[in-house]
Amino acid sequence: MRVISHLFATLLLIALFSSCLPAGAQSNALPVQVKYDARVRTVYDYRSQGSDTDQDLYEYWNGGARDLAGGRLDIYASGRSHQDLDGKPSSSLADNQYLGISDTRKTEENRILQLYADGHDRDGRVSARVGRQYIDSSDFLHLDGVQVSLFAQARLGVGGYYGNPVSYYSSLDGDHAGGVWVTGKPWEGNRSKITFAQYDDHNGSQDHDYFIESHQNLTDYVKVNAQASVLNEDFRMVRGDFYYFAPGGGTDVYCGGSRWGSFDAKTIEYSPLYNVLGKQEPATYAYARVSQRVSPYFMVTPGVSCRFAEGDAHEYANRNYNDYDVALTFEPNKKISASVSFDYYDMSEGDSFLGLSGEIRYRQARVWEVALGTSYADYTYNSYSDIAYSLNGGQTVFSQDGTVSVENPNSYTYFLRMKWKLNRRLTLRLHGDIEDNSTSSDLGYRGRASIEVRL
Repeated sequence: MRVISHLFATLLLIALFSSCLPAGAQSNALPVQVKYDARVRTVYDYRSQGSDTDQDLYEYWNGGARDLAGGRLDIYASGRSHQDLDGKPSSSLADNQYLGISDTRKTEENRILQLYADGHDRDGRVSARVGRQYIDSSDFLHLDGVQVSLFAQARLGVGGYYGNPVSYYSSLDGDHAGGVWVTGKPWEGNRSKITFAQYDDHNGSQDHDYFIESHQNLTDYVKVNAQASVLNEDFRMVRGDFYYFAPGGGTDVYCGGSRWGSFDAKTIEYSPLYNVLGKQEPATYAYARVSQRVSPYFMVTPGVSCRFAEGDAHEYANRNYNDYDVALTFEPNKKISASVSFDYYDMSEGDSFLGLSGEIRYRQARVWEVALGTSYADYTYNSYSDIAYSLNGGQTVFSQDGTVSVENPNSYTYFLRMKWKLNRRLTLRLHGDIEDNSTSSDLGYRGRASIEVRL
């Protein structure tokens, strides 16, 4: 981490020096106008089934200013707040089926997701971003720190970051993360990047990751991406994706796959669910999707994805599956559209999921719209139990181990969705659901109302 700190400090000094150059030394462009933007969306969410209810209030906001300081400074902020209006005193699932992880902590949460200032020259050659941000070169690491980029759009560029990771559920006091990268355009239509990232936690554990990615435009209509990662000198993953967009816009094709190795991460950043899911087992994933316009009014979109697991196939988190889906969309004009979707999910050990849904929507000149729909979901899975109980103060014990029963619940859902754009600054949304679940004699209800203000 010390080497990264020294490299990062050098990059930061170069970026700050370049961004502070007089405007005339950087660009002959005309003066720019400062642009401001801010949005606030408030959501009320109500759910009930039988005697169980839940009411929550959410607020999402984001905004910023661009082209300050003569076009050399941007400021951006985003956040979320959540208030549990019921204030459940208990943390037991037996008291309320809607209990979530937020309810077990406190009835009100306020989160600043991003808050940073981005200083750069007007030609886009150098930039230094300071504050809370996401680092896309390192699995979208969330941290409070500094990120520097030099000549990102040139034939050869470099960059780096350093800071303290952010988490809303785990203590990361004393954790540090840093990284450096080199990006370039080795040939026409290609953009490649090599990143070294390191994470040190407060317990003395350390992970370091080598990540390579490459994006290639073969033609105006064909693109391919490739990625590879090595974690702690162990193979982590390799991935490839292929995209084809037909010249006439009638056909889109997406396909690809990835191979994941058996790696042993030591920090929460690279193995956040280790205590729940265990060690990462080797697996191969593949997918394919086609979007085909069969007529001026009809579009069909079939897709398939598969996972081929290795190691212990009986592990809960290491299973094979095949997922098949298809959607048919009918849009005779800009006002009316209808769609029907089918999804079948087949997993190892006999588990499966079948889903059918459909909706029809009417939209009036992008001012208001209303949609009605319904869906059917059917599940099949094995339920395992280990029953043991005693009588007569423990003198008589009855037990049954490894009992397996097949569960087959299903549900019907009916929904109504509305949106009304009163003007360019104010938008209202309403969403209501009714669910008929075979596991309960009571209907489930859900209502969401939101208002969005754009300043």
